[in-house]
Amino acid sequence: MPTSNDMQKVLDIQDKNMIFEDHCVSYGVHKQKKCKFIDCTLTYIPTECKKCQTSNKAYTIIKNGTQTSRITFPMTGIYPTYLRVKKQRFKCKACEATFTAETPIVKEHCFISNFIKAEILMKSADARSIKSLSEETNVSHATIQRIINEQSKEYRPYYHSLPENLSFDEFKYGEGQMAFEYIDVVSGTIVDILESKDTRTIKNHFRSRYSQKQRSQVKTITTDINASYVSFIPELFPNADIIIDRFHIIQLVNRSMNKTRVKVMNRLRTSNGEDQKKYRRLKRFWKKLLKKESAVSYTDYQYFPLFGQRLEAAIISEMLAYDPELKATYTMYQAILKAVEHNDSKQLRTVLDQPASPELSGYMKTSLKTLSAHFLYIQNTFYYPYNNGKIEGINNKIKVLNRVAYGYGNFIHYKNRIILHFNLKPIRNKIKMIEKER
Repeated sequence: MPTSNDMQKVLDIQDKNMIFEDHCVSYGVHKQKKCKFIDCTLTYIPTECKKCQTSNKAYTIIKNGTQTSRITFPMTGIYPTYLRVKKQRFKCKACEATFTAETPIVKEHCFISNFIKAEILMKSADARSIKSLSEETNVSHATIQRIINEQSKEYRPYYHSLPENLSFDEFKYGEGQMAFEYIDVVSGTIVDILESKDTRTIKNHFRSRYSQKQRSQVKTITTDINASYVSFIPELFPNADIIIDRFHIIQLVNRSMNKTRVKVMNRLRTSNGEDQKKYRRLKRFWKKLLKKESAVSYTDYQYFPLFGQRLEAAIISEMLAYDPELKATYTMYQAILKAVEHNDSKQLRTVLDQPASPELSGYMKTSLKTLSAHFLYIQNTFYYPYNNGKIEGINNKIKVLNRVAYGYGNFIHYKNRIILHFNLKPIRNKIKMIEKER
């Protein structure tokens, strides 16, 4: 018994019906790999027949030989480990049925221990490929994916209600393929993921899964500047205010400003020495032109390559003097940044309504038209505290999952992995914190 107790502690087995004898560990080969085998016996006195539920009185249930099962177990040391469990067979005199002894470490008719399944699920919460999980747990790719698919069912949406505040976005998951996702913008919980982002798929999904009453309870939907979303949201969610995230407002004008800088740089790419100097300055200090004006230093002198000892504001001013188009675009860019920074929709409206300078770049003019066309929804970003930060963070993690897995050929498998990752990750982090406290 001391050996049995010690082995149970080493293997974290709580089932006292599993008996380990002396010299129960041996080495052998399985699937062309050197493995460790641990032999044990599973036996007990059953209280009733598993088939007819007859109570075991006066030896109604008798022993009927044994059956040996090889159970995949977590690695102990450096070798794949298997439990060779000699399970007691029983026979019921009342119904003549036979059955086998059971243990909580493995499900009936299964040869993969629950320890392995738990290890697979916890490790799948990290950004790891199925291949690496297979190598570490000594379980096939298909089995790992099957375990992930089975567990993900617990976290699938029941479509009985919708959060009051939603966030829409899309992400790339294959060559030329974009998936659509929507989350609870307050909690950051993924509600569901669709295989396609086309309007028909999205409209059919919401109409078939949620009633008109459920959709009418949605108050806000936060999204990026996507004309297709804006077109169908009022139809599906009649009482929802559309919020165009301020990050995408900044991103839009930021790109226009940067494209203008590149355009001016290319004009200066000549054989003239003075133009070459301007080109190098604009190329090296491109971030200075994208910096918001309130963060620019007007008092601290620093050494800047290609400029010397100067104020940061002075070198920006000098670069803007290289081209009137660059200066006009920069002025408009800063005006929009200032309005967004001050959370002032009226100021932004004034900036958009004023006559555009003839020297303003075509890139910025296009951005201004886009902002004006969507201003009704843009102004909501100043009134509500919601943004697309959480869904963008989710997308970044999804991209990492896709990269480490070298892509997914089956969207359902990919979706299940995503759902499991975001539901088990908080649990895994909590376990790590508890272990550190110990």
